[in-house]
Formats: sequence, structure tokens, C-alpha cells
Amino acid sequence: MFKAFKIACLFIIKSCGGFWLTRQFNKGNTCVLCYHGFSYDDEYLFRPKLFMRPQTFARRMEWLKKSNYEVVSLQYAVAHDGEGKNRIALTMDDGWAGTYELVDDVLSKYQFPLMLYVTSYYVEKQGAVINVALAYILWRSLGKTLIVKNADIGLNKSYVISNDNRNNIVTELCEAIDTLENTSDRQQILMDISRELDVTLMVNAQLLFRLLSKEELTKLLASNVDLQLHSHRHCSPQNEESFQQEIAQNRDYLQQIVPNTLLEHFCYPSGEYYTKQLAWLEKNAIKTSTTISSGMFNKDTDLLQIPRFLDGEDVHQLEFEAELCGLTTFIRKLF
Repeated sequence: MFKAFKIACLFIIKSCGGFWLTRQFNKGNTCVLCYHGFSYDDEYLFRPKLFMRPQTFARRMEWLKKSNYEVVSLQYAVAHDGEGKNRIALTMDDGWAGTYELVDDVLSKYQFPLMLYVTSYYVEKQGAVINVALAYILWRSLGKTLIVKNADIGLNKSYVISNDNRNNIVTELCEAIDTLENTSDRQQILMDISRELDVTLMVNAQLLFRLLSKEELTKLLASNVDLQLHSHRHCSPQNEESFQQEIAQNRDYLQQIVPNTLLEHFCYPSGEYYTKQLAWLEKNAIKTSTTISSGMFNKDTDLLQIPRFLDGEDVHQLEFEAELCGLTTFIRKLF
């Protein structure tokens, strides 16, 4: 009900010229867009901010192409901040396989600059991201009973899956699976649970919840994609040594793919960051870092705390346009 009311209000505001007027006030500012992965099947219903339908993404890019916004790289936006144009910068997090398998044709068609923040552990291991895959399996299995009997992870337990407990079950299973050193053993338990609950992780012979391979990342470069840092294991340690190690491992791995690229842009995993980490980033020669806090990038923005708008399958086109022009940012400041 609230969503419908909000869309109706935005429609009226746009019809009265409110979007255009807000754009005039925001000339020189940049809206940094954030995307994640893409949906092969029903993942867009599971986590609409994490997995967008390819056709929705294609419509967004087509709209941007026809709009009066200038789509630029984040580096360009930083260098030309404050100049009198309305700009959009595109970013994407994690490096989900669908970026190549489902939307590379769109990226190739428009050739918009895209900064892709890659978390390298699962690129290297090439299996399903276990916590996300488990969450999806349980989402598809509400009301079912899962029986896990596995001495290797110390579990002999049954779970009746519900909306109230499924997140706790995922946490418990992940903690148990993480005790295994061998990646293939971890993946095998995931597949066993998938079979137990009769939820497939394969669609059209493609493994769901996989990250891009080295080869796929290399191919994406031809579509104007810039690979940058997102930590090795998609985590944000509060210990400096561990934090530095995450960046170093991430940088070392990506440098194998893009040896001539300066890896100096970082995205906080899951948007999690702490003030003390800003100095650690500077020590690692990081020039920009992006968050998932909404807002416009302007001349007063801290380059290590750049806001972004998290687009998703659940975002209406009018909500999307209201963010780009800066209207929603203005309203948030009022309330």
C-alpha cells in the first residue's frame, strides 16, 4: 500500500516538473549506481537487491542511453566533480557469473564504463557461494524438514524450516561447513543438502551462485569493464593486519588478470566499514571507496565514503529516476 502511494506521489511530482527541477539543482553531482548479480530463474524473488532479471537491467541501460545523463567512469566523476553536468557512474559488486553469462551482451552493446568490484576467493575456487546458496535452498524449502547427519562437520540434527529460523539454520550450517579445509568437501555437503530438500542449484547446465572465472573476467574487459578491489573473502576485518591481508590477497589475485591496471578503488563488502579502516585504506594507496549508503556524490563527499544507490528488481522505474535526479536524497535530508 505504501509502495503504491509512493509511486503515485512520484508520478505527480515528475508530471509537475519536479524531477527536472531537482536535476537543475544537482548539476555537477553524480549518482553512483550499484548492481550485484543477475537472475537465471527465481533468484530475483529470493533477493531482489542481489539478483536482478537481465531484462530489467537491459531496460535500465536503454533508458540511460536515451536520457540526458552523462554516464561516466567513477574516476572521471571524481576528476570532474562540480562541473555543470548531471552524471551517472555504474558500479557492480562481487563478480557474479551472470554478469558475463546473462548481461555481457547488454554491457557490450552500450559500452558504458562499469567498475566491477571483485571478491577473489570464489573466483579462484569456482564453486557456489555457500552462504547465499544455502539461504536460497532454505527459502525454497519452507515447511520442509532437513536432516543433516555428517560426522565430518559434527552434525546429527534435524531442522523444520520456517521463515523465523532459516537465517539461524544457515548460520549454523555455514559455521559447521567452514570447519572443513577442502573446498570440494564443502561443495559436496551443499549439494547433499540441495538433493535432500529437492532444490536444484543447476539451471540450463549452469551452476547458480557462482562467481566469474578468470577467463570470464578477462572477456568482460572488452565491454569497458574495469576490475577493482572488494576484499579476497568478502569480509571487513576490524583488525588492521587481517584487513591489510584481505586487500593484498585481493590485489595480488586480480593483478594476474589485469597486470597493467592500477588497483586503487575499493568497495566495502556488504557495505560494512569502520572509521578506523579509512586510514588503513590510505596506507594501501586506495583512492576511492564506495558504500551502500544512498546519496549523491558531490564536491564535499569523502572519497573513501562515496554513497551509492542500490538498484534492484524491487525498484520501480520512477523510484530509479527519483534517485538519479537527486530528489530522493533531498527528501531524505528533510526527514
